[in-house]
Amino acid sequence: MALTSQTRTNEAIDTPPRGRGRSIALTTAAVVAGTAASLLRQPGPGALNTIWAEDGEIFLTQAVRDGAGAFTTSYAGYYHLVARIVAAVAAVLPAAWAGAVLAAGAALITTVFAVAVYHLSGEYLSSNPPPTGRRLRRLTSTLPRLVVSVPVAVLPMAQGDVLNSPANLHWTGLYLLFWLLVSRPATTAGRVLACAGIVLVTASDILTGVYVPLAAFVVWFHRDRYAWIKAAAFGVPFAVQVLGLLTGQSEREGLTPDPVLGVTGYVFRAVPAAFFGERWVGTKVSTVSLVFTALAVLLVVAVLLLAWLRRTTARWWFALAAALHSAALYIAPVGLSGIATPRYNVAPALLLLVAVVSLVLPKYDARVLTALSVLIAIVCVVNFRVVNPRSEGPAWDDGIDSGRVACVQSPGGTVSIELPPLAAPGWHATLPCDYVDRN
Repeated sequence: MALTSQTRTNEAIDTPPRGRGRSIALTTAAVVAGTAASLLRQPGPGALNTIWAEDGEIFLTQAVRDGAGAFTTSYAGYYHLVARIVAAVAAVLPAAWAGAVLAAGAALITTVFAVAVYHLSGEYLSSNPPPTGRRLRRLTSTLPRLVVSVPVAVLPMAQGDVLNSPANLHWTGLYLLFWLLVSRPATTAGRVLACAGIVLVTASDILTGVYVPLAAFVVWFHRDRYAWIKAAAFGVPFAVQVLGLLTGQSEREGLTPDPVLGVTGYVFRAVPAAFFGERWVGTKVSTVSLVFTALAVLLVVAVLLLAWLRRTTARWWFALAAALHSAALYIAPVGLSGIATPRYNVAPALLLLVAVVSLVLPKYDARVLTALSVLIAIVCVVNFRVVNPRSEGPAWDDGIDSGRVACVQSPGGTVSIELPPLAAPGWHATLPCDYVDRN
């Protein structure tokens, strides 16, 4: 498995200033457009005027109450550095802004993840040697990267509690971490940002332990300073996650291990969701979902056959690495918890998509890649505007207004503001009046 590309590195270094300026402008435009699109996906009161369950009851409440101390508090068995940072920003601003700050922060970070994947994937998702013809070369250098990056921002495979939620940023972060570990940015700035990303993601989810063998392989394969720095950026925060469990500072309650559910859930949930999205596949195994599972399996078999017959430029080792981590990132959490929810589909589905794209890189023409790109584009559009428990409210500004009325009656106390989803047992942000009254 090739883990570097000297040609591509030299090309990046030799890029003229004008080209770099154009790249920065396009990247900025993509981040702005992606963030706006993510926020527009939510009907009802809207993403900017609602706060999802854990975002309010856990992260915002603790950020307001504990300040910097919230960063040393674990939730659900691990630390959530990225979510804590977003909540800390919301905690120092007016309470009425909290919904917008949390949602916009999550949308922005998710879009940055998507753009980062687009740039990092260029090292691997291109035909080698490239196809003849300038137009085909340009097409095949862009389409594969769009297929594996755009769904990060749109997330067609998990619509419910993941959208615009700081508490759930670690699911897309798990996918980004794969690219951060295997890729080698050409510039010093790129490598610094990559290492910072590794720290942030690893300090947000203990499931990053799935990547321990990959991180070790990268060090063994390259044996250079950057590989060791990446290993340290991964190893230190992961050690903190493990230490929290070993010392009892971080606990996960209610685990009911079910390895069978982990395996069957991957086959019947994550695999079809990767290619057809949640709206068509559904959230539970049913006759319809089984049909889409069969179609997904047929698609994978067809891709394997085309690659085996050398009709494409297949990156076999890279596809295998992505596929193995796809399965592991689903089976590990579901098998340990005994719970299979749509958010567990995110990183596994995206990595399975990477595996398939790695096998259909064009050799003579781009018909197969184009067909896959059209399918993913349709799925993203179909799953763009979604009704979920958050779209039912309640609106954050209504909660703040009610809280201020309650604070007039009990100044100096705390108020409980109801949050979506409304289903039992119910979620609430418990906030002090001096924060609720802040303008």
